[in-house]
Amino acid sequence: MKWELTLTGCLVGLMTIILAAGLTQAQGPEPPGGDMQPQEGASIQALMGTAFTYQGQLKKDGVPVNGTCDFLFSLWDDPTAGSQIGTNQEKSNVSVSNGLFTIPDLDFGAGAFNGDARWLRVRVRCPAGSGSYIVLDPRQLITPAPYALALPGLWTEQTATSPNLIGGYSGNSVTSGVAGATIGGGGAISYANRVTDDYGAIGGGRNNQVGDNAGSTSDRPYATVGGGWSNAASGAAATLGGGSSNVASGGVATVGGGFLNHATGDYATIGGGHGNTASGLYATVPGGYFAGATHYGEIAYASGRFFAVGDAQTSLYVARIERVCTAGTWMDLYLDGNAASAANYLTIPLNRTVAFEALVVGRSNAGESAGYLIRGVIENVGGTVSMVGTSPVTVIAEDDSVWDVRAVAAFGALFFQVQGNGETIRWVASIRTAEVSW
Repeated sequence: MKWELTLTGCLVGLMTIILAAGLTQAQGPEPPGGDMQPQEGASIQALMGTAFTYQGQLKKDGVPVNGTCDFLFSLWDDPTAGSQIGTNQEKSNVSVSNGLFTIPDLDFGAGAFNGDARWLRVRVRCPAGSGSYIVLDPRQLITPAPYALALPGLWTEQTATSPNLIGGYSGNSVTSGVAGATIGGGGAISYANRVTDDYGAIGGGRNNQVGDNAGSTSDRPYATVGGGWSNAASGAAATLGGGSSNVASGGVATVGGGFLNHATGDYATIGGGHGNTASGLYATVPGGYFAGATHYGEIAYASGRFFAVGDAQTSLYVARIERVCTAGTWMDLYLDGNAASAANYLTIPLNRTVAFEALVVGRSNAGESAGYLIRGVIENVGGTVSMVGTSPVTVIAEDDSVWDVRAVAAFGALFFQVQGNGETIRWVASIRTAEVSW
């Protein structure tokens, strides 16, 4: 086959090209966060960028070319057709000696090399600056260096602070502007894994998301999904181990696994199971089926439901307070120990009946002690919360008979109240419940 093209009066015949490409990138250690400094006098290394060096040999009618030529490079995902990757790279006045030339700065941008095969289309005109470009066929397959084969399907995206490392399905993605993200693998057609916020990590699985994908890449950083299917860790520093269709949207929330579990409260935890919800601050569901831990620090467990989450469960609560307690003045215990707000009350949900048993213990700064047992039933009927019958108090032991405790209904909640003899007393109540709704 012979190409003929007139260039400023000269006949250009068959041109062949022998090409060799090298992709070399090295990245020095980066600090884990922008506010951390290198240790022992080490400096942060300059970014390598995404450019690479390309070397080749150019021949015309089998004879090596000497002179200057213009080259036009484009990157493709197919050897003959396909789609172009990145933009054209024009390199002018390239010196060619005995057919050999070097392009030191070919750059098709971040994400151009993601583990899928790539071909380079080369167009050339010699001498430089004259005539039209000739397409050199076939496109040149860009092959990896031998050591690069140790990490097939893995690619990096450079950032100003920490590179993103992406593996698995070629459609796995890191949102533009994110730094320090990692996708270890997994993903599939229509089920890609994605990281939308800084320093997020996905181990594998498919259709998993880390970050809240709400525009800002820094508002939900440091979240992790280990694997599984269709899981989302959208809270800052949230962790989701695996399973399917689970959500950890609270800050530093955790879901171990299972199916359709939602840890929406900050610092909330769900071990596993099915259909569980932990929406309270520091709330926990160890596992089981359709439990709802909605209060501060609540531990809830269920093995099923009648109709709604939490309508057939048992729970454990801890309430406490440290106060100067005097005789005749009742002091409330709170789930968080001090704040008088509804978020820290043991509220009774609408149309729910709760049987409770509470162990209440107290110790004063002077070394006096007491322990009590209270049993009772409380209900919410149409929004009105009240005790059912009496709630007897059993004195287990006490150093001072002036001390006292009781259980009352107020402000839509169950309260445990205490009094003392003028000393500063630390009170703790462990409250176990059986709960049913209709």
